[in-house]
Amino acid sequence: MSTTSQGTVDQLGLSDILTAGAEAGPKVSVYVPTDPTGADGDIARRTLDASLKDAEKQLLAADVPPADVDALLSPLRESVADPLFWREQSRGLALFAGGGLHRVVRVPVEVTGSVTVGPVFHLLPLAADIEGFGRCYILALADNGVRLYESARNSIRELPLGSIPARLDDVVEAPDHQLQGRSTGQDTVAFHGHGGPGDDAGALTEEFLRKVADGVEKELGTARSMPLVLACVAEHLPVFRRVCSYPALVDEAIPGNPEHTDPGELRSAAWAIITRQRDARDARARENALTEVHRGRGTTDPAEAAVVAGEGRVDTLLVPRDGSSDDGVVTTALDRALADTLRHGGQLRTLADTGEDVIATFRG
Repeated sequence: MSTTSQGTVDQLGLSDILTAGAEAGPKVSVYVPTDPTGADGDIARRTLDASLKDAEKQLLAADVPPADVDALLSPLRESVADPLFWREQSRGLALFAGGGLHRVVRVPVEVTGSVTVGPVFHLLPLAADIEGFGRCYILALADNGVRLYESARNSIRELPLGSIPARLDDVVEAPDHQLQGRSTGQDTVAFHGHGGPGDDAGALTEEFLRKVADGVEKELGTARSMPLVLACVAEHLPVFRRVCSYPALVDEAIPGNPEHTDPGELRSAAWAIITRQRDARDARARENALTEVHRGRGTTDPAEAAVVAGEGRVDTLLVPRDGSSDDGVVTTALDRALADTLRHGGQLRTLADTGEDVIATFRG
């Protein structure tokens, strides 16, 4: 659990949800809109009460024994019984029960209230968050100060640097300590031993950027799909890109020295870059995926996508970013395809406009 400008956010625990989702028996998924300030806590609590009663009716109508219904829903009710819980919310509340799992998660995602009872967990509303689309890292990189942020579209918070150097002086001595000089008697200094002062300064800067890159790879290594936007002067960008192997480093940077730039300005600039580049990538991803479909190496049929994903043969699953479908049968198929794709190591992509309920490309 963490507290940010998105409110109180819990870890989703996706691997546990995927494991439980593969077990037999009914799965309950409930989504409730909430307010990060907790101001609407009473409304959200009453909405959840009604939603759990709805889930109970659906389970009983499906001939689930009353004792099993109670075993599914009681732990969820107990998890949200504390009044303090409702004063510490994020943008949405997601609850999952089934397969031995009971999970209540406060998520930084605006959700539509819903109750789903079926053979699989309803994960589509969280697809963009699972993919990591709704978040990014921002690295404000200046010689006199390095800052690392995690940002959602409407919020930003500073992260501890950990092993990332805080400034150039933490990595190397100042250039005038590295250079040996002798007086020429003409109020000038001649440098010798390591090349000119510009050469030494460039080498020291590259060493600094290399150490920052090493720290970034160490600190962000567990979330390597989240975009990283760099804010720096122009001459730092090509060097950092060359020495940093973080795979989701965004090509375009926020220009200028960010030493005194307000975090809110960094957030706005970063998301303008990400949105611009993501729109272009979405179009290419959709075109490439449909080409695979036309070659017989993919499908746009949700039912077929679910079957192939269950066999572990989906390479990439592309679903609408808003995670919505008005057809219950389609929704169940997409939820099954999403879970099985991730369970078997496939890639999830969300698009602003797929033009289809789903596009799945196949392995091999």
